[in-house]
Amino acid sequence: MDVFTILKLVGGLGLFLYGVKLMAEGLEKAAGSKLRRGLEVLTTNRFSGALLGTGVTALIQSSSATSVMVVGFVNAGLLTLMQATGVLMGATVGTTITAWIISIDLKDIAPIFIFIGVIMMLFFKKRSIKRIGAIVLGFGILFVGLDLMSGAMAPLKEMQSFQNFLISFKNPVIGILIGILVTAIIQSSSASIGILAGLAIAGAIDLPLAVYVILGANVGTCITALIACIGSSKTAKQTAVIFLIYNVIKVTMFAIIIQFVPIVDWLVASGMGVRTQIAVFHTAINVFALLVLIWTPQFMIKLAKLIVRGEDDTQEQKRFKYIGAKMLDTPSIAVGQSLREVGRMAEMAKENYEQSMQSLLELDETKATKVLEQEQVVNFLNHEITDYLARLSALELATKDALIVADLFHIVNDIERISDHAENIAEYTMMRIDEKVPFTKDAVAEISEMNGYVLQALEDCVLAFENNDDELAQEVIRIEKIVDDFEEQLKQSHVKRIAKGKCTARASMIFSDLITNLERVSDHATNIAYYVLKSDYR
Repeated sequence: MDVFTILKLVGGLGLFLYGVKLMAEGLEKAAGSKLRRGLEVLTTNRFSGALLGTGVTALIQSSSATSVMVVGFVNAGLLTLMQATGVLMGATVGTTITAWIISIDLKDIAPIFIFIGVIMMLFFKKRSIKRIGAIVLGFGILFVGLDLMSGAMAPLKEMQSFQNFLISFKNPVIGILIGILVTAIIQSSSASIGILAGLAIAGAIDLPLAVYVILGANVGTCITALIACIGSSKTAKQTAVIFLIYNVIKVTMFAIIIQFVPIVDWLVASGMGVRTQIAVFHTAINVFALLVLIWTPQFMIKLAKLIVRGEDDTQEQKRFKYIGAKMLDTPSIAVGQSLREVGRMAEMAKENYEQSMQSLLELDETKATKVLEQEQVVNFLNHEITDYLARLSALELATKDALIVADLFHIVNDIERISDHAENIAEYTMMRIDEKVPFTKDAVAEISEMNGYVLQALEDCVLAFENNDDELAQEVIRIEKIVDDFEEQLKQSHVKRIAKGKCTARASMIFSDLITNLERVSDHATNIAYYVLKSDYR
């Protein structure tokens, strides 16, 4: 094999990969955000998750991409481990669509697809047409790349050294390791199947030689998810490990089965072309494994937790503590428990604010990072509690309960905004640390004094809400007037420092934004206090 043949092989592989990528991206964009939204909301159980994982992966033609998405959603708290397991199982079935596409011999008309795709992408302004053009173009490029690969591989079948190498594929361990290695390097089981298809077209390989490499490719595809989970939460790491465990069990199971059941012989005797045999085998192992292992997610989750030990504090908080769907059957109880859940959210927002100010005044990056993590939890609770309240308000409620639910919509929003301001303050901390922005002693003293009042207002407002305490609510309103006066005083003294050249431009900007955020935290605390005064929550 000379250098030009190697270049042709590499170029063909490059075109094949690019074609798959174009098709996948075109399909994903054409489907819009519905793919990701589907993964977020349509995974109520492992069965629906498996169906969704199959569908999404069939569209984007990459179980690796789906697994990365799932790891990301678990990291963000949008999916539980149980939901993620179902989606990942389904993804392994969806990815077999590529094997079926390349089993069709379309190399002679591939240039037509390329021409049509280019025309659609270059001469149409509508984005939807351009996206369809990308799909068509990718489809054509895929087959041109496959044809180039098979042409470059044709001489290999005459080479004794290559024939000897192929014989080693019959050894289950070696064949599986080769499949793992190749797929891990190119991070695509579809590409590995494409290489096997190219060898099959060239007549250099048949199904008995390819089966173990196909099995290995199913494990190698897990590398992308394992890379994606680096630096993420423990739960996200457990998700990637579950994907690996599932594929290892599947491959081990079939490596044993084909020793005793003549599946390969049946496929060879069927008279189908080698490319079709590869597609059938690849699909069969994944469908069979899904049907068998979908009943055992708890086992894989427990095993993953043994490998990646511990729980994430943030993930533990990203769930309801007091409310649940079953409570909606008893609306009066659901209203009472909703008050407790909102109180829990308020405590988190208060702690977040307190920690954000500590991070700013102490220049503590660790505390600032914790604030940003906790803000994700508060955002989660905001969306989920609001959704729960919407479902609750649609029920037949007593007049008092209906008024409470209506108030809670506004209170939850105020709580979320308090945490948003805490996030802003944590970001000011990061700016001060990264850019070495100094504050004068006078500025620090003024901020500390104003913060004392704001924090007191926030603590009183949370207690007033939790205990339906009108006196504390009145105290919050009294403190708000002091905070408003403080804001004006601090602005005036800040202008004097600028005039005397004691303050840098960057410090000035952060200081001004900071006192505005403090005043708004007090505003939101006051809003909650007014709701307490006008309602009887307990």
